[in-house]
Amino acid sequence: MSPSSKLSHALRARLSEHFELVLTAAGVFVAVALTFAQLDQGTQGRALTFLVWLQGFLIWAVRRHSRLARARLIRKLRAMLQDRVNNQLTVLVGVAELGGNARGAPRMDDVETALTAARAVSQELEALSLESLRVWESRYARHLPTPLR
Repeated sequence: MSPSSKLSHALRARLSEHFELVLTAAGVFVAVALTFAQLDQGTQGRALTFLVWLQGFLIWAVRRHSRLARARLIRKLRAMLQDRVNNQLTVLVGVAELGGNARGAPRMDDVETALTAARAVSQELEALSLESLRVWESRYARHLPTPLR
């Protein structure tokens, strides 16, 4: 991948991450230009103040909505992933117990190891958040496939 292609990809990723902010800022500039083009001096100040306030409110509302939607999506994904992983970990614990029964008595070390692993995975799933995703992405960015960068 060429340096210009990497830069282009990084720029597109940043723009798509903040698309609503870029779009709202463009709206602010258009509104300000139209205000100055068609109003007299006295009305321009009041109109500009109102437009800036309105656009600021819209930016805040859009960003808040996006943040809440992402948090809701992460909660749903965490619940789904936790359910699926916990099902598999239950199978592992059962296999550890059955493996012990095949040899006679279940070895408590095997069962305890499986339970410890299950708890560790469950705690990792509980810690999932947007911040942990950003930390993980920054740590492993160079190892991720291109569509995930």
